[in-house]
Amino acid sequence: MASESSTISERIDFQFIFSKLGSARLVGIQLPDGLKYYAGEIADRFREKGYEVIISGKPSYGACDIDISLLEVVDVLLHFGHTEMLSIERVIYVPYNIDYSVDAELLRREIKEKRIAIIGTASYAWKFESVAERLRDAGFEVELRKGKRVAYPGQVLGCNYSCLEGTRAEAILFIGDGEFHAIGASLYAGKRVYAYSPLSGELRVVDTSDFVRRRYFQVSRAKMCDSFAILVSTKPGQKRLGLAMRLKRLAEERGVKAEIILTDEISPSLVESFRFDCYVSTACPRIAYDDYRRFSKPVITPQEFEIVLGLSEELTLDLL
Repeated sequence: MASESSTISERIDFQFIFSKLGSARLVGIQLPDGLKYYAGEIADRFREKGYEVIISGKPSYGACDIDISLLEVVDVLLHFGHTEMLSIERVIYVPYNIDYSVDAELLRREIKEKRIAIIGTASYAWKFESVAERLRDAGFEVELRKGKRVAYPGQVLGCNYSCLEGTRAEAILFIGDGEFHAIGASLYAGKRVYAYSPLSGELRVVDTSDFVRRRYFQVSRAKMCDSFAILVSTKPGQKRLGLAMRLKRLAEERGVKAEIILTDEISPSLVESFRFDCYVSTACPRIAYDDYRRFSKPVITPQEFEIVLGLSEELTLDLL
């Protein structure tokens, strides 16, 4: 059996990276949490070629989350695991492609709809063209479209489902791991979503009811709050100061106290440092959607804040 470090090497095209480094000697490496464990092995590959390496200790939630502080002290910053969303000088995006095959017979047997749209994250979407052909051979009509600010057809982000805009598919097939993106796709498109993991072979129908119930519970908590902090991230792809200022004006027009806080990292310790009753995150939507249990105070999205203010009744996704 191949070691995990050898698998890491197979999934990262180091020759591609070396060809892009040019005259750079001091290289910064930014890794998502799933790859941080292998930071030493990855760094060794660069030292073997004579490069000096500094590893980012900051979280890396997505393509929008660039470690600008590290970029300021290195010649080149290598951002692993995501495809390019922002064009920033001296930042090289390094894909992390997972090779896989699909069980077309399982999908044909279990998916009742014949007109489907394929979606997934970058690590899987790189192979969607061949997957689509396989599924067409199995009898499906396959919709595979490229959205905005992504590299591959069918690629989605936690804040971007634009490849499904105006979809005519009867159902959606999410290929990848976890449920977050599949739930988002279901809420965005209003269609049945099948989540399929090629690595485990598991196929399931996505149920959004628990997610919706949790979000309405957070909104109900927020409605009992008297003071609000609107959080703005300094991360280049998440900095929505204009949105925060608009929300603050809307709140004040309705007699609701709200302050804007600019921060590099939104964490439980930050929330505990202030005395506000509720926090509105204008940064990555996953902070409110995935990490809310980590916070002692309600953390809601801009759209949910509009429900609190009485400007809306419908729960909609926060899309960047």
